[in-house]
Amino acid sequence: MAAGRRQQLARELEGRVSFERRAYLLLPGEGQRPAYDDYVISHRKRAAEMEPALGFAIPEVGQPYPRSSVPAQCLAAAAAEEHPDRMQALEHSLFRAMFVNLSDISAPEVLAECAREAEIANPEAFVERALGDDSFRERVFAEHEEALAEGVHGIPALLVPDYAPITGAVPLEALRRAFLHLVEEHPA
Repeated sequence: MAAGRRQQLARELEGRVSFERRAYLLLPGEGQRPAYDDYVISHRKRAAEMEPALGFAIPEVGQPYPRSSVPAQCLAAAAAEEHPDRMQALEHSLFRAMFVNLSDISAPEVLAECAREAEIANPEAFVERALGDDSFRERVFAEHEEALAEGVHGIPALLVPDYAPITGAVPLEALRRAFLHLVEEHPA
């Protein structure tokens, strides 16, 4: 679930629900999807229709796709640990890089720009540390495996105990109604 939507729901339902960010790897390996294809573009178009305010760019078939999502997730893991106050800004910047600017979020220079936009000090050194520390990579892969085991097979994803995962571009109002129903059905 996009950070902004997650935080908006958390504020609205304060004290009744909690959210935990976990990594899910769109591309756990290098070059698994060398270029945008009709399948990915169709999902991007649907997301753009469902959430036009997010500004999804629609790539052309054959346009280069990011080599991997692992580096961006390692950067997010490092930020969660070292700069939790900048995490939301970093998530927004990574989202814009991937889905609006169609940038390769595995490229260190793109990640450094995202860290800079999130106002993380010394962004190049931060990216180097995040990508060079195996503990971040291990954490990201462990969270990804947990997500797969819980039935997650896409993004954004929302896990609610005892329910099937909610994945994809679900309108905020539909999520709000679902949460209100759950909160009313299972009061604390």
